[in-house]
Amino acid sequence: MLARNEVIFKWVLYAAATALCFLVQGALLQRIVLLGVIPFLYPMLAAIPATFEEPIPAGVFALCLGVCCDLLLPEVIPCFYTLIFPVVGICASLLSQGLLPAGFPCSLAVSAAAFLLTDLFRCFILALGGHHPWGAGLLILLKEFLITAPLLIPVTLLYGAVAHKVHTFD
Repeated sequence: MLARNEVIFKWVLYAAATALCFLVQGALLQRIVLLGVIPFLYPMLAAIPATFEEPIPAGVFALCLGVCCDLLLPEVIPCFYTLIFPVVGICASLLSQGLLPAGFPCSLAVSAAAFLLTDLFRCFILALGGHHPWGAGLLILLKEFLITAPLLIPVTLLYGAVAHKVHTFD
């Protein structure tokens, strides 16, 4: 069990790593368009750190990330990321504890699941509004994941370094 100041230090490090990823997304990746989409880190940022943590803290971290994304990103659906990212975080944590240990294969699996959950939820909400987004939504899902997948390596290394630093004596 970590002491209170160690828990604070852990989440400050996770927040700093996430802020760095936000900076890279906003300053660099927003200007790159491949196959008609931009690399989109945010679903990865909800999933990958969750693989190193327990389900409840991972869900709370993903909830905070969702709130930040909803405040920063224009979205047609209000509170979209706040609703979906906690589910992504909890699922990623459960997957890493039950099936795959945290690392690159787990990061690939949870990131694919994060993109799938995020885009399917978006399509479902738009379908409730009378639109027929399934074909286009699944195509965007595939393109976004293929464009963003190479970034799994640096993001996993970043969060892995944070987890190694804070879980050294667990």
